[in-house]
Amino acid sequence: MLRLINALFLSLTLGITSISMAVARGQNSDIGTDIVICTGVGITTITVGPDGQPVKKIHLCPDGISLFTVAFSAPDVVVVPNVMVWRLALPADTVILPQEAPSPAARGPPLDV
Repeated sequence: MLRLINALFLSLTLGITSISMAVARGQNSDIGTDIVICTGVGITTITVGPDGQPVKKIHLCPDGISLFTVAFSAPDVVVVPNVMVWRLALPADTVILPQEAPSPAARGPPLDV
């Protein structure tokens, strides 16, 4: 019974999101005039309708439904404690010597031919 409910829920979700995406793609993009305003912070675009009032654009994002399902269906993450498994140890007779710094090898710009 649970599988049937899940299948119906996913089918309904797929149908609703596909309809909303079809409506969003079929919208007339000529709903107004875009006005670009340069502010001190950046550029802002405002869409103005035929009556001169700002018009809200609706942007449907299909990724939202997947985030919604992941938030409620993801299993809890098991936290593994930090445990040192092995340690790299140098032999006792190893002598660590500092390396000499390389000399700077500056050169001029390439010659004109």
